Amino acid sequence: MPRVFLLAGCLLVFLWSGAGQVGAQQHLQGKRSFQEEMAALRGEKAGPDDSGDVYHGGGLSAYYTAPDKLFPGKGRYGQLFQFLPMVRWYDPDHYYNNPAFRPVSNVPGQYTGHECIVCHTVENPQVVAQWRRSRHGRPGEGKEAVGCEKCHGTDHERLLMPSYNTCGECHPQQLIGHRDGDRGSHAHAYHLDLVEDGCYVEKPAEEVSACLTCHAIAENRCDGCHTRHEFSVKEARRPTSCGVCHSGPEQYEYEMYMQSYHGMIYQGEAHEWDFSQPLANKNYKAPTCAYCHMQQGEHNVRRASPAYTFMGTSLVDRGAPRYKEIREWWVKTCQGCHSSRFARDQLEAMDEAVKLSFTKYREAMAIVVDLLNEGLLDPMPQDLAPDWRGHHTFSLLPDGHARKYNVSEIERLTYELLVDITDAIYKAKAHGAVYSPIYGYWEWAQDRWLIKIKAEASRLRRFSDIEKRLGITHEAYGFWSHGEYTDMLLGWRRK
Repeated sequence: MPRVFLLAGCLLVFLWSGAGQVGAQQHLQGKRSFQEEMAALRGEKAGPDDSGDVYHGGGLSAYYTAPDKLFPGKGRYGQLFQFLPMVRWYDPDHYYNNPAFRPVSNVPGQYTGHECIVCHTVENPQVVAQWRRSRHGRPGEGKEAVGCEKCHGTDHERLLMPSYNTCGECHPQQLIGHRDGDRGSHAHAYHLDLVEDGCYVEKPAEEVSACLTCHAIAENRCDGCHTRHEFSVKEARRPTSCGVCHSGPEQYEYEMYMQSYHGMIYQGEAHEWDFSQPLANKNYKAPTCAYCHMQQGEHNVRRASPAYTFMGTSLVDRGAPRYKEIREWWVKTCQGCHSSRFARDQLEAMDEAVKLSFTKYREAMAIVVDLLNEGLLDPMPQDLAPDWRGHHTFSLLPDGHARKYNVSEIERLTYELLVDITDAIYKAKAHGAVYSPIYGYWEWAQDRWLIKIKAEASRLRRFSDIEKRLGITHEAYGFWSHGEYTDMLLGWRRK
């Protein structure tokens, strides 16, 4: 196998040193683009990436083509960024229900709910089947069904897309709970955490569409948890509903719950549980996400949180005296199945693990800040593409915007140490995970990342010492600040 890799490497060197070398010289003279060089090497034509042609070998012969249509952003930075048209489905009150952004309907006329059902039984049979199974379609004796026109209107050319305001007309208590939350709640997931925080919209619209989907649907609509058109409370009470957004790097709540004894019991026995029953310990053998965070149907998910810590990336001792009331609330929650002494010991273990985890991040940051102050980062902030504000601020300091892209290698590693790993220790401990806090991706991963950071710092210092002895003055390479993708970042437009 190694010989195959060696031969492949020799072939690549031969191609580049032969025909490729000539092409590279022509490229430097402005005669050929990189795409044309790659096309010549591969024996294919260069062309736009929306042509339908297959560009082999990583698409190196393709030219980027931007989306045909983009919608303007919103908020105080709205003039600086744009969204793909999909935003209208997730921010309906601002986009879909606005005539300027509403999709064009080729079906004119006014229709009753019954007429909607007749047509959509053919066009979208699953939608109708879901509605028929829902409380809207089966309201019970003496109650009137909630038909299509109640949520979408009757004018087919001016159909409405429901938002939380629509649902709140019939569910005012749930609406109040949803809108009551402080930062960190679903009520601020989109406008505050995404639209008003420029680091989320620094990238091209195509890249933030996944951020948009989770953040916007959590704030603007109710069917992120109660999916359409059944709007099942049984579905919303299951952890899988929360896991759509609360999983993966920077989240990990779903994975941590599933690795706990609670999650093990849920996975093994939940098929026997009746999720139509209220969230009370007499109805469920183990707690679910909604059991702990939305007790008695509480829709303010921040109600049970002592402090907002930006998903666990800020440090706070949740067992401090000022949080005594909320700590006792959690102990009482656990007392459905555990003694108060057991609950307090587990919560204290979480507090101590979290405080210890931040010592590793501080040790790393002390190393990185020294490198910054001595001008040893490669590249230094001023040698990178500007951040979304058009500035060259070090990303990991308070006046910067933490990120893992468009930064030096040691900044990326340090960002991951905090945002992907340190915060996950809190989430693992808080959700009772047994394996992950140590052997999985967390505390031992902190050790690995700290070693990587120290190794990179050693490399930077040794390179600097060698350059000083040889009288070399290093200047950052231009590819750190410019490139086909890098030039699309919002910072350049601000600049």
